[in-house]
Amino acid sequence: MSEHARTAAPGPRPVANQTRRDAVVGELRRAILTGELESGQRLREVQIAQQMGVSRPTLREAVHQLTHEGLLEQQPYRGVVVATVDEKFLTDVAAVRVALEKVAARAVADDPDGSRKALVRRSWEAYREAHAAGGADRLHKAHIELHRTIWTASDNVMLVRMWPMVEAHINLVISVHESERADPDRALRVHEKLVEAIFEGDGDTIDAEVEAHTRRSADELVELLAARRRGGGGAA
Repeated sequence: MSEHARTAAPGPRPVANQTRRDAVVGELRRAILTGELESGQRLREVQIAQQMGVSRPTLREAVHQLTHEGLLEQQPYRGVVVATVDEKFLTDVAAVRVALEKVAARAVADDPDGSRKALVRRSWEAYREAHAAGGADRLHKAHIELHRTIWTASDNVMLVRMWPMVEAHINLVISVHESERADPDRALRVHEKLVEAIFEGDGDTIDAEVEAHTRRSADELVELLAARRRGGGGAA
């Protein structure tokens, strides 16, 4: 196969040597989010490293990072594969998120000295800046960071300790949603309503926005995946 044919093939693209691990992580994440690396697909180390023009140790570092994020997983006898998401996984993660993020958001709203809201406000501004910049990878990171900040800014010891355990699952769900329904403007509006509810501090409104943001997104993903299985091409 010629060099041109190899680099033109679907999947991760070559990256500049000087960017190393971070560039490999970003490019693999992009390929996963856009569906160029499909759910359940095995990552063949030699092939991917050659396709990207990087060393195998650099690729392994990137794979380790994406496995930690939940986008890749290690399977017995198969090696590293792109993580698979089904309807039960989506609804189970949503149920846990709704319960815990209501606690987190209410705790941020019940702010004794303004420091909790200040943390969320900074994270929200970073999200808006990432949206304006238009980079999918940067926006994805800002999206995850916004939710992490809501959890950790709550100052709830259990939520702070639990975030590292659930982050990979939340990251995976968000990644799939971004891939299946790439609509950053809509995502911005949804998050704006959630953040405004936290800043305004009304508990019932906070609960309603957490439900709308998290459970509705899960329901939409379930419908998209079901439509795909029916041969509908994933159309909503």
